[in-house]
Amino acid sequence: MKRKITALLAAAAAAVAMTACTTGSSGSSGSAPGGGNQAFGDSAQLFDANQKAHDVMKGKRVAFVPILYKGYNLTQNWGASMQRAFDNLGAQFQVYDANFDPDKMVKIVNDLISRKEADVLILHNTDVGVLTKQIEDARKAGIYTIVVNMMSSQLGDAFIGVDVVHAAQDITKRAIADCDQRGGAKRLAIIDGPGNDAASLQWSKGVHDVADPAGYEVVATAHTQWQNAAAQQAAASITQQQKDNLCAYMVTYDLNSVAVGDAVSEAAARGVIRPNSIGVYTMAADTLWCDALRAGKVTASVAYDVQGVGAAAVVTAQQLIQTGVAPGSTHSVAYVSHAVVDRSNVDNTTIACYKGQ
Repeated sequence: MKRKITALLAAAAAAVAMTACTTGSSGSSGSAPGGGNQAFGDSAQLFDANQKAHDVMKGKRVAFVPILYKGYNLTQNWGASMQRAFDNLGAQFQVYDANFDPDKMVKIVNDLISRKEADVLILHNTDVGVLTKQIEDARKAGIYTIVVNMMSSQLGDAFIGVDVVHAAQDITKRAIADCDQRGGAKRLAIIDGPGNDAASLQWSKGVHDVADPAGYEVVATAHTQWQNAAAQQAAASITQQQKDNLCAYMVTYDLNSVAVGDAVSEAAARGVIRPNSIGVYTMAADTLWCDALRAGKVTASVAYDVQGVGAAAVVTAQQLIQTGVAPGSTHSVAYVSHAVVDRSNVDNTTIACYKGQ
């Protein structure tokens, strides 16, 4: 009888062990992306979970390819957040600076894929189509892709960024309220990037969504490739043409808006326009923009959680690797918070005045 009970207990123990293996509760720490092994099951021991979260990321190679890195607060902020987090997890993190060159960006990503030098690609693309093939090639190579801030027509595993359409709608409502209060002309001008990128396209839609029903006209749109000198030159030319018939500039990003603010200030100093007759509105609010705001060169911005984008990219990378889903088998779009800021609240808004590190 004792032998029978012992045999039954052994069989039961074996069955439990087999069940644990098939439900993924034991996981496979450090398994390759897309291997189908989940790191965690329905429950986990407190300290075991901590160790496994580190084990599964140890040695994983994460490549961040932004449109520009060195000297650019936006992408350096993301990179700093990613570096700290991936270092803590034991992953290998590397930044590849495309330096505003789409051809260079394509080459960098192609090389990373062909040499299989990354488990996760975090991409910040220049327009909606430039990395379409590369994102698909990464999927075929078993590499996860996370796109940040500038959505691509090829979604990849995840997109993380600001909700540009709603951000543009919110700041346009503010611009129109200011224009109505000043009693100026119902005319706006848009200054954006290349024009065929997601941010520029979504920004324009958001502005028109609010301006058109309110009876405001967008009299000019300038594509300045995110170059400050080009933005300042475009604003100087439009201001000269429109003079006091223009009420506001709607500028897609903060640094370009500072250049536009300089052009407006210079026009006012030369008597081309009345002082404070043209407002300058934008999206994002780094520390340089905040300085320009306090100096009276720009009017308001819809600040968004820039550091949250970098942190969310790290979390997403961990989730993809922990779940072991095949690259390209799931897709998600996630937005961070945003808020309109001006001189009255900028110093009390945590997502405003961000730095590069």
